[in-house]
Amino acid sequence: MKIFVDGEEVDLDIPAGTVRQAGDRLLVTTPEGTHSAMAVRKGDEILISFRGRQYAVTQQKTRVRAASPAGSGEIRAPMPGQIVDLRIAVGDEVSKGQVLVVLEAMKTQQPFAAPFEGIVASLPVTVGQLVAEGTVLVTVKARTQGEAQS
Repeated sequence: MKIFVDGEEVDLDIPAGTVRQAGDRLLVTTPEGTHSAMAVRKGDEILISFRGRQYAVTQQKTRVRAASPAGSGEIRAPMPGQIVDLRIAVGDEVSKGQVLVVLEAMKTQQPFAAPFEGIVASLPVTVGQLVAEGTVLVTVKARTQGEAQS
């Protein structure tokens, strides 16, 4: 099956038994073990949070916008929830995959990781804050080649 994930066309070939439903979440079995995932339908998209990364999945008929939220450095809440952990502050340098914010939604904690290496440009949420779907949780500014790591 061909789909678009964050604007990129991929051929999806998932072996039977790899993904199964467990209540309000999904369990995904990979060679590294079994991990939980959240999937929420938003119009023609399915928003998936898996292992600290967020993905927007659409069918082949339309392409998603050229600049996906992950590509822009904005990390948004895929569903309403409560901020339970902030692991960074504005100005912090972050590496790709580093967990930045943890959102609790539907009795499950979902970590949100940096989409690329950069600097935290904004952090408009606080621990304990209730957020609506689509709320910007954190914005990471990509490091340019001229910027040195400290």
